[in-house]
Amino acid sequence: MFKMIYLFFILISSCIIQTRLLNKQKKRINVVFAINNKYIDNIISCLFSLYEHSDKNSIYDIYVQVNDKFESKNIRLIYELEKKFFNCFIHIINMGEEYKRNIAGSIDTSTYYRLKLPVLLPKERRIIHIDTDSTILKDLIELYTLNFNQNYILGRLDLIVNELDALGIYTKTYINCGVLLMDLYSLRKYNYVEKFNNYLKKNNNYKYLNHHDQTLINYVCHDKIGIFRPRYHMWPFKHNYDIIRFNEKLRTKYNINEFIEDYQDPYIVHFPGHFKRKEYLNSSHFYHIYNRYLNKAKDYKKQVNVTNILC
Repeated sequence: MFKMIYLFFILISSCIIQTRLLNKQKKRINVVFAINNKYIDNIISCLFSLYEHSDKNSIYDIYVQVNDKFESKNIRLIYELEKKFFNCFIHIINMGEEYKRNIAGSIDTSTYYRLKLPVLLPKERRIIHIDTDSTILKDLIELYTLNFNQNYILGRLDLIVNELDALGIYTKTYINCGVLLMDLYSLRKYNYVEKFNNYLKKNNNYKYLNHHDQTLINYVCHDKIGIFRPRYHMWPFKHNYDIIRFNEKLRTKYNINEFIEDYQDPYIVHFPGHFKRKEYLNSSHFYHIYNRYLNKAKDYKKQVNVTNILC
């Protein structure tokens, strides 16, 4: 009997060691989202798309930043996904009332939560931030391992560069903050959380927060911002003509052939603002993908609710 118990423990120990060795060989990817109750369908939809396109050799540490009013039923909906997604570990960070009393205007303060990431995750060196109104179409290891080239934040170019001109900063690399790769180590080392907070204290008005934390990030980090290819943050343009017109308006232009190529095979498609309007989505070939994952989110919520009733 003792011998059987001994062999059983040897077997269990061997399995644990093999599992740990296997996990060490896998590539870990940090991803963060910031939401309120209004965007629960969006984050579930986005997480389904992430999981379904993840590589078997990737392990995702997913951080979800919420405020103190985030409902417990929504916390459960997010945590329950971990049972479905074998390679995803979900961590919810309650931000309490952070930024609530410091931000001018009516924007939800959750958009500012990413500014705290360097100190919230003191052991992590980098992270991908993704707005929840996005659909992920490929594994993210390629984006996650991009070279920062001495920059601290990487993003995709955007048009609103003149808002920094008005604030006395001339830059050719104004980025949209819907998808970011952040060098947490460098942001932490050079005290950028303090710099972000100081900017907010001194400039808490519409002029200096015209596009909220996007303005702040581009201003404070203007000399440490790099750009990545549009494939990592694509908008659902209607036609190639729209891409060409968008690119022509940029202060620093992408290679247009690469831009169109990326449009045909993107990693992440972001649906901000007017891109969410149904009449626009119907004219984009990304609509069926966006709609499919939103329907998955709604079906999943029904399943969890039914389980709760039965229990």
